Amino acid sequence: MRRHSRRGFTAFLLTLLGSPWRTGSRATAGEPASPQRPDAGEKTAPTRTELRHYRADAAILLLGITIFRRSGVGGGQVSVEETTNGASTTRTLFFAAGSDPARAHGLNRLGWIREVVREANSIPLDIRYFGVLTASPEESLEHARKSISTPASSRSTYSAVSGHNTPGDSRSAIAHFEMAADTQWSDRRLIDVAQASFREKVEWRETSWPHAVNQTPPTFLFELATLLGQRTRHAAGRYVYNEQEYLLELDTPEPGKPEDRLLPVHGKISNRRTGGQTIFTIWMEHSSGSTIPMRIEYQPRAFLRLIFEGGAA
Repeated sequence: MRRHSRRGFTAFLLTLLGSPWRTGSRATAGEPASPQRPDAGEKTAPTRTELRHYRADAAILLLGITIFRRSGVGGGQVSVEETTNGASTTRTLFFAAGSDPARAHGLNRLGWIREVVREANSIPLDIRYFGVLTASPEESLEHARKSISTPASSRSTYSAVSGHNTPGDSRSAIAHFEMAADTQWSDRRLIDVAQASFREKVEWRETSWPHAVNQTPPTFLFELATLLGQRTRHAAGRYVYNEQEYLLELDTPEPGKPEDRLLPVHGKISNRRTGGQTIFTIWMEHSSGSTIPMRIEYQPRAFLRLIFEGGAA
């Protein structure tokens, strides 16, 4: 199958991963890491849930100058679920975003990622992640114009990632599949088809991390939430996604006026192998203990800036 760009139009956090969905490392066979669900009738401990919905705005840039801006080109959602049973805790972190074709010149782009972290005494034992995004070709402003002017196809190609991190090791694979072009990120069929694509022949890759042999490598959403929870001026950590290691750094200025409800947090992601960097800014409620941002701003392309404005949690 032809390789596609793996950056969705509004798949912000997926793009933050640096789009490292490449092959490499050593390959093995196996089944995908699917989101875990309790068996029917199984008793579960009470779950604490945080949820926030976002409106996505977009700005088109030319030489760094905004030449067009539109509000409500799509939306997004972030949630954190935490279930504690004695010393064991399971956390599920989720982000999804998608464009509204009626507001985005007919473009339908989506992406979501889910991480399930199982901990004992606050130490991660294993982390499973699964995500899907539209394989879109908009690498430049000219490409974006062509996408808008080209008659829409009835089918779109999607990319899916599945991975599992355990102490000292990680394992992941990429799969591609097709579905109706008007599929929404909340469509249950998208999850089913994405998971089924891993039952076909895919290249599973494994990596050992000698410097963390007794530690489970964090994943992006988990590490971001951990660093945000520290509430320090500078926080840094590493995470592993799709067999690549990244350095995540957060810098938070001193709070301004007492009436300022939101505090900007400036983030930088560095690929430890390639040196490539990604910059973003999120706004947090500094009087709240939540690790879910109120606002997210990111520039996935030189010509495109995305802003996610959050509503009430």
